[in-house]
Amino acid sequence: MKNYRWGIIGPGKIANKFAVALTLAGGAQLEAIASRDGSRAREFAGKFNVPRYYDSYEALVKDPDIDAIYVSTPHAFHCDQTILALNHGKPVLCEKPMALTQKEVEKMVRAARDNKVFLMEAMWTRFLPHTQKILQMIQKGELGTIKYVRADFGFAGPYHPDNRLFNLALGGGALLDIGVYPLFLCLLLLGEPQNILATGQLAVTGADESSHALLQYRGGATAILSSTFAAQTSITAEIAGTEGLIQIPSAWYKNDHFTLQRPGVAPETFQLEPMVNGFEYQIRELMQCVDKGLIESPSMSHEFSLLLSKTMDEIRRQIGVRYPTSS
Repeated sequence: MKNYRWGIIGPGKIANKFAVALTLAGGAQLEAIASRDGSRAREFAGKFNVPRYYDSYEALVKDPDIDAIYVSTPHAFHCDQTILALNHGKPVLCEKPMALTQKEVEKMVRAARDNKVFLMEAMWTRFLPHTQKILQMIQKGELGTIKYVRADFGFAGPYHPDNRLFNLALGGGALLDIGVYPLFLCLLLLGEPQNILATGQLAVTGADESSHALLQYRGGATAILSSTFAAQTSITAEIAGTEGLIQIPSAWYKNDHFTLQRPGVAPETFQLEPMVNGFEYQIRELMQCVDKGLIESPSMSHEFSLLLSKTMDEIRRQIGVRYPTSS
């Protein structure tokens, strides 16, 4: 695999974590950072010893020395910025959620396919060792048939109308910001639900302060997901099958161990590779896929991102969340 020179769009908090992850991934280096605010780009470049910084995204995507781009801006800007990069032939790792709506995700996927350029949603949990191990165990039938999945993510986030978490113009709301994790797990293990029953609580801004959903499946399986900014929750997950139960302790979406319980057998704890950063696994996935000439990841496909966005659209519709750019 060749050495990949990365560019980042948006020098926010999550971009800091990504910059550190690049040093752990192997075969990757941070080459440039771009922000509409040149001073922020310059400050980020100084902090991480980045060779170049730009005060426009156009300048970054036109840089011939950039091999891949990470989009880390607020959700509302993902669609346009990703398409800009794809139209200039740059493989993109776009921070989750991919976009505000399924319609926007469809545009992004179309741009990737039309340009024959790689695009993947940055659902880093998908590539962590504990997720991979759990999937292997399920595929081997060690849990039997999956009948129940439950996952939550909640913390106390003080309300303020200008806070990104509650700002509809920035794609605020619990579902898109943190509920995407529990929903990801449910869809990964059970696929598209037959029925969705959702409820939630809206903040004054119209963003969902909390969102909860029950997913029902034709085979009789059920999934329950919960996300909220109103209170700290357990941030745990469980996966129950006809022959066993997996429990993932807090914080389940970034853990390195879990417990398997089976009838008549003592509980068994699986300890995987210790967590260091976590983003390095998805970075490696993009580079390996691009090396193979792929335009999507078999593990985090365009189809899955479309399903994720479609399901979130329906949950928000039932709750009553409507973004300014939504049709």
